[in-house]
Amino acid sequence: MVAIKDELYGMIKFDELEERIIDTPDFQRLRRITQMSVTNLVYPGANHTRFEHSLGTAHLSSVISGKLGFEDEEKRKIKLFALLHDIGHIAFSHEGEDVLREYLGDHEQLGREIILKGEIADILNENYSAKEIVDMQKNKKGMIVEADIGADRMDYLKRDALNTGVAYGVIDIDRIVHTLTVEGDELCVGEGGLEAAESLLVARFMMFSAVYLHKTVRIATAMLHRAIKESIKDGTIKPGEFINMGDEVAYWRMEQSPSAKKYAEGILKRKLYKEIMFIPEKKISRESAEKLGKELSEKFGCDIMVDYPTQFWKTVELNVKTKEGLKPLTELSVLVRSLQEAEEERRRILVLAEEEVRKSKGEEIKKAVSGFNG
Repeated sequence: MVAIKDELYGMIKFDELEERIIDTPDFQRLRRITQMSVTNLVYPGANHTRFEHSLGTAHLSSVISGKLGFEDEEKRKIKLFALLHDIGHIAFSHEGEDVLREYLGDHEQLGREIILKGEIADILNENYSAKEIVDMQKNKKGMIVEADIGADRMDYLKRDALNTGVAYGVIDIDRIVHTLTVEGDELCVGEGGLEAAESLLVARFMMFSAVYLHKTVRIATAMLHRAIKESIKDGTIKPGEFINMGDEVAYWRMEQSPSAKKYAEGILKRKLYKEIMFIPEKKISRESAEKLGKELSEKFGCDIMVDYPTQFWKTVELNVKTKEGLKPLTELSVLVRSLQEAEEERRRILVLAEEEVRKSKGEEIKKAVSGFNG
């Protein structure tokens, strides 16, 4: 048994089997992958990693499964699944995955491979079946981790808010956990937890709007994407190498790339591209935005990026247990329904270039964008 001091929950405990998994190289690698990638360029405290998030999610899943009345063995399996839910993340977390997915698959696919092969599989198979653990993603036990009000989301919202210093991630975890229930194969919230569930979804909306998709974060992310693509394109880094690299090593490797160097160094020195203008998302499609970026770069003989916003809102698949039976949260909550509309109104396409280009050619670029017929 090992006890670890966590910034959110205080002392959290892991048994011998869990400790052995935590001590594997694959799990320790998560210490070198920051949870929020380039967000620390705006919020300097955002240097926490996938490692502590995984520990926190495991702890919280154990609390939830205990409240729901699962037997000890089932609680232990759920905790193992939660502990390993992010084991497949590569350098730069989701931001790296956005580019490398076409080569490597997503972090869930990579995680599955890691759990089913090698040292982690050997440790799990001493007591359980590694396949049974990884397959929890498909059943109600996995929902304790992955649902809209599951342990993963509750942990990252609170942890990210704490480390960025913003007040948007304030959610009442105790109240939500107290009102959780399992109906059939799904995780639901009791009617008494409606407001707490709303607060979690509002917190998620605000964190995406003000933190994850902050304009400067988006600019740095666009440069990161370009650095990854260029380092692969010129052969400096093979896609598979990103699996075993932490963020700092990946930056160093990209600095060795003739094509990627200026983007990687721009991030490391915080010499970022600047916004020339924005376009409401409804104006042009993602494909047209890519075409616009290429046309502008060719026309003006310099690097101009057109960054299309990530869509973070997902249909809320959460039912509320009422006296009349299960009802979708979206049916009961005007507030939650309004969040999707609010996101659509805030989404902007950014036209970006180096500061010198913005100063010397900014007005001409704005005119060219106005005349674009994509």
